[in-house]
Amino acid sequence: MEEVPLQIDVGHQVDRYRVVRVLGQGGMATVYLVEHLQLGSHHALKVLDAASSALKERLLREGQVQAKLHHPNVVQVTDVLDLGGVPGLLMEHVDGGDLGQWLASNSPRTQEVMEIFLGVLAGVEAAHQQGIVHRDLKPANVLLQRMESGWIPKVTDFG
Repeated sequence: MEEVPLQIDVGHQVDRYRVVRVLGQGGMATVYLVEHLQLGSHHALKVLDAASSALKERLLREGQVQAKLHHPNVVQVTDVLDLGGVPGLLMEHVDGGDLGQWLASNSPRTQEVMEIFLGVLAGVEAAHQQGIVHRDLKPANVLLQRMESGWIPKVTDFG
């Protein structure tokens, strides 16, 4: 199995984006906060840590699945970047951390828990309506966006 390690440094330019910082790291990929050089907008960029052919295909499938889901409770994938033969998924940036982190540092009221739970269900239902099953739904795969009205949960990582 061919593996190509990929490391992206903070400040590095990737396509039309500048890498601002690492947002998180999972089992097979690292997610970076990137800034569009011309627009100044922030996005998340998910890049494989090792790029075997099978992992590249899996990441592209994840991107294709998530790009089809247009729902306020699903993280939107907007583009795929070619990083020297390694795909990178460009996604909306959700800046509130994940549900697991939030639960560990907060004592939520029942109403907050219900609103987040119903939002997660709405995102998963939108996926199910398109024949997509999330096979790894857990607090780390639910990101939270802070809004004036409260927290908006956004399901991610449909890989």
